[in-house]
Amino acid sequence: MTSPEPETTTTTTTPVETVKVAGAPDRSEIPAPTSAPIVFAFGTTLVFAGLVTNPFVSVVGAVCVCKGVLGWWFDVLPRESMEPIPVEQQDVIDTGPEPREVPRHLDPATPGRLVLPVEIPRIRSGILGGLAGGVAMAVVAIIWGALNYSVWMPINLLAAMVLSSFNEAEASSLMQFNVVAFFVALGIHASVSILVGMVLAMIMPMAIGFPRIFSIIVAPLTWSLVTYTAMGVIDPLLEQWVDWWWFIGSQVAFGAVAGFFIARSERIETIQFLTPAERLGLEQTRAQGEGGES
Repeated sequence: MTSPEPETTTTTTTPVETVKVAGAPDRSEIPAPTSAPIVFAFGTTLVFAGLVTNPFVSVVGAVCVCKGVLGWWFDVLPRESMEPIPVEQQDVIDTGPEPREVPRHLDPATPGRLVLPVEIPRIRSGILGGLAGGVAMAVVAIIWGALNYSVWMPINLLAAMVLSSFNEAEASSLMQFNVVAFFVALGIHASVSILVGMVLAMIMPMAIGFPRIFSIIVAPLTWSLVTYTAMGVIDPLLEQWVDWWWFIGSQVAFGAVAGFFIARSERIETIQFLTPAERLGLEQTRAQGEGGES
């Protein structure tokens, strides 16, 4: 009697088919592996270990740290080291027409995770918006002075922030024109207006959905509250004469005019769309060098 032969199992390997969608971003490369971080960490450990053992150990660690830093640097700059993904077979399929317009932060071709806002105003937008808002704020302050005291009253009160002689001046002196006080107040008002305008230009794009409301209501009320708490230290004389309703009105005028100029200004993309080399200007330097040689 013969024993039955053992059954043999055969395994078949099915080739994996890779499909590439037409119009999709190219994912045929990935960042190349590097040993620089672990070399840097190892060197750092040796540097501190040499402090309690032998100085020679610290010297070896310092060499490893330098090697790790340089290797890490040149793996990223001027171009990031990439390695191709091996693809044996790749078919292209068409998924239909491309949409007419896709927001940049939703575009699948945009690498990485984006941070909103994706566009911000230029610096000059904040400067011009701050100056325009400063003019509107000055108009409100002068109207307050003309209706209650004198058109020179708010100017002299602002100059008292620097000119201590005004702190002991009488009301009649504060209502008179003073050349020094005029230029001091002009410099203070212009510099603060430019600074606040630049800050407003940076913050407004973050108020997604209601930038105008932020510039007209939220920002003026916040600035008025901060000024109210610090007025006694910054300008005690102004604290004695200020009418807070008019003061808040001047802040609202500043925010409305500055926000209008900033909202209608040119926008530029943030640096998150640039490579590390482009952020440091290396690509621009190389392009200028090639242009000079040609």
